[in-house]
Amino acid sequence: MFFEISKFLNFFISPITWIILLLIGAFVCKNKKLRKTCLFGSIAVFIVFTNSVLVGYVKSQTIKEYCRTNIDTTKQYRLAIVMGGFASINQQTGQLQYKQDRADRLWEAVRLWRKGIVEQILITGDPTSIIEKDGTSTTARFLQYMDEMKIPPSVFVLEQEARNSKENAQYTAALLKQMNIQDTACVLITSATHMERSLKCFAQEGLYPYYFPVHTQVSVAKINHRDFYPSWNAAIEWQELLNEWIGEIIYRIMGYI
Repeated sequence: MFFEISKFLNFFISPITWIILLLIGAFVCKNKKLRKTCLFGSIAVFIVFTNSVLVGYVKSQTIKEYCRTNIDTTKQYRLAIVMGGFASINQQTGQLQYKQDRADRLWEAVRLWRKGIVEQILITGDPTSIIEKDGTSTTARFLQYMDEMKIPPSVFVLEQEARNSKENAQYTAALLKQMNIQDTACVLITSATHMERSLKCFAQEGLYPYYFPVHTQVSVAKINHRDFYPSWNAAIEWQELLNEWIGEIIYRIMGYI
């Protein structure tokens, strides 16, 4: 239920949704003053939330603490823990279909494995391998795809039940205990915007892994006029930030962090 509610809320915390609803209000409201308010409101939301410079600055300030890893690249770690939500499998072609800007969660873990920094990759709660309610899973296709990329199936440990960040930490903790692996031998990999909440969820389970953020953001040193052109990608980045801010509030209320 919590998973379904969170996905439903994602729709309503999107600036694009706000713009559309306000425009609808501007056309259907009979009250002239309210129609004008909706129209100007939609314009204001469009100007603010499609501004790449603004969202870039806010994002860089929000995640600056997690824009760098704290791992020692001269050491080897037992597991890279990759937070799911980065891809799904196209059933017809067998190819990975990536979600937003999350593909680097997987491929940075693979890069660390190729460099010998991590021994294995634990993926928790990703659609590529999660067991659905009807009992089906695309695990075999995912592992075959990885094998075709010269990454043997033995590299992966798949946690197939988690539906949210709390469960990612909960089920991963159980796996680590089962495998007799200490948290200090692990590296948590997720998007920089998602790192703080993820680490807090793991801390609730008594786990304090090292971390390796991906999809990091830094303030642009030089800005030109094109940076101020409206961009729907900026609205999507705002949604990502709002999702994390609201998610942290809800997780605190629920006692998850």
